[in-house]
Amino acid sequence: MKANKTKAWKAAEWDYCALQADLKMASVLGAPSQEEVVNRLRGMARRCPQFYPAILELGLHQLSRKGDPASVRTVGKGFCLMIELTDPEHSAEEIDAVVENLERFWRFDVSRRLLEVLGERHRLSAALHDSLAHAAARLGDLDAAQRHVKESLRLEPGNKDCWSNKGWYHLMGGELEVARAALAKALRLKPKDPVVVANLKIHEYLGKHGGTYWDYLERPLEREKIDRWADQEKWDQATSLCDVFNEDRIEAFAQSTFLKGGKERSRLPDLLATLRSFFGFVSQLDSSGIFLNEDIGFVHRKFKPIMHKFIFKFGDVDREMMEDVFEALQAYYGFLASRRIVDTAEFDLFAETILKTKGELLDKMERYNAVRHDTTVSESKKEKLREKLFEGDHFWPHI
Repeated sequence: MKANKTKAWKAAEWDYCALQADLKMASVLGAPSQEEVVNRLRGMARRCPQFYPAILELGLHQLSRKGDPASVRTVGKGFCLMIELTDPEHSAEEIDAVVENLERFWRFDVSRRLLEVLGERHRLSAALHDSLAHAAARLGDLDAAQRHVKESLRLEPGNKDCWSNKGWYHLMGGELEVARAALAKALRLKPKDPVVVANLKIHEYLGKHGGTYWDYLERPLEREKIDRWADQEKWDQATSLCDVFNEDRIEAFAQSTFLKGGKERSRLPDLLATLRSFFGFVSQLDSSGIFLNEDIGFVHRKFKPIMHKFIFKFGDVDREMMEDVFEALQAYYGFLASRRIVDTAEFDLFAETILKTKGELLDKMERYNAVRHDTTVSESKKEKLREKLFEGDHFWPHI
């Protein structure tokens, strides 16, 4: 009997559907805790060791949090069970979903390994060769990236995404002439495609300034242009350019951290999630409306008020979350300082500020958490405590 026809599989499948329903209804019924989700997935895998949907989701969940070798093995086990128990043509969406999750977690090393295993057993589609090319490029193997994208184009010569990616990989290597030809082909296939147009703008910049795609991510900030647009109240243009630089700096940081491997690579998904959450929060506080992540001077000067508001705003804040913020900021700004995007002396002072205020902020968080959800403490008493702990910073919407 096939594994997916057994009673154990059917029971696990029922439990899995129930968990997905609970997660979809989280806004109404309340979200299950992370611990509950993990325990339920483990229970399904215990009852049916071949039920790969639970094993894969468990591994991906752990990979996003820990990224340790055990979580990588769990993902690998689930993936191998999936390709063993299903027909690749019918599991294409599931395979794509796994690859997309691994890319989102910046685990291109894992996606490359799994796709190579799949390729040993089955013929890969153009899309999967393209995913292999992306993984190889992120790992610095541009020759392999070009081999795989070439195979993608052999299978689908009219695929504009593959032509665009081929040009992008050439930009990574600073090969501007061949990059231009590939990008021109992509543009002919789909004029005005935003990704192709963006890659052509990168090509234009490198044509003027030299270097590679990685140099482009660390290019000098166009501060004068942003300020000019802000002065002219062209807010859409100003905020759009800020967003571009913010994303490019995050990508440069992620790429550098990923290539270090080891614990840095394992921690990367958590670091990126923390940075995006923190900077998103700070951008809402910045009254100028044009917050740049690399403005270390602003974050440093306003660090204590920002953290006061952070503690007040997030009802689930705990010591681990606070420690994550401190670690992520030091890692990110340390990288920018190493690339001379931010001033090294300013970074050293900011790191010192984090060290000096860390204990005080953790103590304030724990004191406020002790009464935050306590219904026996009146709101007036809570407000008095907030004023004492947060020095009035929680009251104002901006800083």
